[in-house]
Amino acid sequence: MFQRTQPLYVVGDVHGDAERLARSLDYLLARPEAHIIFAGDYVNRGPSSRLVLDLLISAKEAHAGSMTLLRGNHEEALLSYLKTGSLPEFAAHGGLITVRSYLDIITSGALEEFREQYPTPHRIFLESLAGWYEDDEVLISHTGFEPTEPSARTPASLYGKGNPELFQHHGPWPKPLTICGHYVQRGGRPYMSDHLICIDTGCGTVPDAPLTVLSLPGRKVQQF
Repeated sequence: MFQRTQPLYVVGDVHGDAERLARSLDYLLARPEAHIIFAGDYVNRGPSSRLVLDLLISAKEAHAGSMTLLRGNHEEALLSYLKTGSLPEFAAHGGLITVRSYLDIITSGALEEFREQYPTPHRIFLESLAGWYEDDEVLISHTGFEPTEPSARTPASLYGKGNPELFQHHGPWPKPLTICGHYVQRGGRPYMSDHLICIDTGCGTVPDAPLTVLSLPGRKVQQF
């Protein structure tokens, strides 16, 4: 039974869908009493990753102190590409669409231009993302937790390649409730059980799929 007094809103994967993100922010920022948590994967796949990061940076400034933005594996892939220039993993994550969102004209040197001119505020934002959020009642991270080691708080367990065994996990649970994104629920509705909720409903990944916002303590779902 959740005893929290401050409402908690958790937002699923955005994946470059700035239009749905903007609508969700209109809804969320009208609730100054709430703590808002984004579960990661803001970039790649969808067409507007640059605008998504602009919107999130502005929202964080407007809701300072009551907004937590978590890191997903797609942010990791982008940061790794900016650092190393190794393309295969970034491209496999839909990163070429992200590159296009930053450049007005695509030329033969587009990839080098993207890395060299990547906006400093966006890089700072990506590097500042938190690995997870937890309190006495809930653990929130991009990929949930490692079922064989529920207490681990490492990048691999919280925002790495994922732990799909979570959906067959019967305990122990690190907190009464775990909330994650990452695992696309292709029916367009979040997965919900007593101890696990997954709120990646395909936004930016599946055509016309919604962006999901979950509110606690009531487990209410709002979609955009």
